Amino acid sequence: MFKEYKDVFAWSYEELKTYDITIIEHKIPLKPGVKPFQQKMRKIDLVLLPIIEKEVKKLLDAKIIIPIRYYEWITNLVHVRKKNGEIIPCVDFRNLNKLTLKDNYPLPRMD
Repeated sequence: MFKEYKDVFAWSYEELKTYDITIIEHKIPLKPGVKPFQQKMRKIDLVLLPIIEKEVKKLLDAKIIIPIRYYEWITNLVHVRKKNGEIIPCVDFRNLNKLTLKDNYPLPRMD
Protein backbone atom coordinates (compact mmCIF):
# COMPACT_ATOMS: atom_id res chain seq x y z
CA MET A 1 0.00 0.00 0.00
CA PHE A 2 2.85 2.39 0.77
CA LYS A 3 4.21 1.94 -2.74
CA GLU A 4 0.81 2.39 -4.37
CA TYR A 5 -0.05 5.57 -2.43
CA LYS A 6 3.46 6.90 -1.81
CA ASP A 7 2.43 10.42 -2.84
CA VAL A 8 0.11 10.85 0.18
CA PHE A 9 2.74 9.99 2.81
CA ALA A 10 5.41 12.33 4.12
CA TRP A 11 8.81 10.70 4.05
CA SER A 12 10.65 13.59 5.71
CA TYR A 13 9.87 16.56 7.94
CA GLU A 14 10.14 18.91 4.96
CA GLU A 15 7.31 17.10 3.16
CA LEU A 16 4.88 17.56 6.05
CA LYS A 17 2.31 20.27 5.46
CA THR A 18 2.25 22.99 8.09
CA TYR A 19 -0.86 24.97 8.88
CA ASP A 20 -1.63 28.54 9.68
CA ILE A 21 -2.54 28.86 13.37
CA THR A 22 -4.74 31.86 12.58
CA ILE A 23 -7.02 29.47 10.65
CA ILE A 24 -6.68 26.16 12.50
CA GLU A 25 -6.14 25.73 16.23
CA HIS A 26 -6.46 22.54 18.23
CA LYS A 27 -7.51 22.77 21.86
CA ILE A 28 -7.34 19.88 24.28
CA PRO A 29 -10.48 19.65 26.45
CA LEU A 30 -9.43 19.46 30.10
CA LYS A 31 -11.39 18.36 33.14
CA PRO A 32 -12.83 21.34 35.07
CA GLY A 33 -10.61 22.91 37.73
CA VAL A 34 -7.40 21.29 36.47
CA LYS A 35 -4.15 23.07 37.29
CA PRO A 36 -1.34 23.04 34.72
CA PHE A 37 1.31 20.40 35.34
CA GLN A 38 5.01 21.14 35.19
CA GLN A 39 7.47 18.26 35.28
CA LYS A 40 10.85 18.70 36.90
CA MET A 41 13.63 18.90 34.35
CA ARG A 42 15.51 15.69 33.70
CA LYS A 43 19.13 15.60 32.68
CA ILE A 44 19.89 14.62 29.11
CA ASP A 45 22.87 12.41 28.35
CA LEU A 46 25.58 14.76 27.06
CA VAL A 47 26.53 12.21 24.38
CA LEU A 48 22.99 12.34 22.97
CA LEU A 49 22.55 16.11 23.29
CA PRO A 50 23.91 17.03 19.81
CA ILE A 51 21.71 14.37 18.19
CA ILE A 52 18.60 15.57 20.01
CA GLU A 53 19.39 19.23 19.21
CA LYS A 54 19.76 18.31 15.52
CA GLU A 55 16.36 16.56 15.50
CA VAL A 56 14.66 19.45 17.31
CA LYS A 57 16.20 21.90 14.82
CA LYS A 58 14.73 19.83 11.95
CA LEU A 59 11.30 20.04 13.58
CA LEU A 60 11.67 23.80 14.09
CA ASP A 61 12.83 24.36 10.49
CA ALA A 62 9.88 22.36 9.15
CA LYS A 63 7.54 24.43 11.40
CA ILE A 64 6.15 21.30 13.03
CA ILE A 65 6.96 22.81 16.42
CA ILE A 66 7.30 26.46 17.36
CA PRO A 67 9.03 28.09 20.32
CA ILE A 68 6.80 29.73 22.89
CA ARG A 69 7.73 32.31 25.49
CA TYR A 70 5.00 31.88 28.09
CA TYR A 71 3.85 28.41 29.02
CA GLU A 72 1.76 26.72 31.66
CA TRP A 73 2.45 23.07 30.87
CA ILE A 74 5.99 21.70 30.90
CA THR A 75 6.99 18.18 29.99
CA ASN A 76 10.37 16.66 29.27
CA LEU A 77 11.67 15.42 25.98
CA VAL A 78 12.31 11.71 26.03
CA HIS A 79 14.80 10.29 23.58
CA VAL A 80 13.75 7.03 21.96
CA ARG A 81 16.12 4.79 20.05
CA LYS A 82 14.60 3.27 16.91
CA LYS A 83 15.45 -0.22 15.65
CA ASN A 84 17.88 1.23 13.12
CA GLY A 85 19.82 3.01 15.92
CA GLU A 86 18.43 6.47 15.16
CA ILE A 87 17.39 8.59 18.13
CA ILE A 88 14.21 10.68 17.96
CA PRO A 89 12.82 13.11 20.53
CA CYS A 90 9.37 12.30 21.93
CA VAL A 91 7.17 14.05 24.47
CA ASP A 92 5.83 12.37 27.60
CA PHE A 93 2.10 13.24 27.67
CA ARG A 94 1.07 10.78 30.41
CA ASN A 95 0.31 13.53 32.95
CA LEU A 96 -1.68 15.54 30.39
CA ASN A 97 -3.61 12.43 29.32
CA LYS A 98 -4.78 11.87 32.91
CA LEU A 99 -6.30 15.37 33.01
CA THR A 100 -8.08 15.44 29.63
CA LEU A 101 -11.73 14.76 29.01
CA LYS A 102 -12.22 11.47 27.23
CA ASP A 103 -13.83 11.37 23.80
CA ASN A 104 -17.19 9.62 23.44
CA TYR A 105 -15.94 8.12 20.19
CA PRO A 106 -12.44 6.81 20.83
CA LEU A 107 -10.24 5.49 18.04
CA PRO A 108 -10.61 1.76 17.40
CA ARG A 109 -7.94 -0.57 18.76
CA MET A 110 -5.15 -1.40 16.34
CA ASP A 111 -5.69 -5.15 16.58
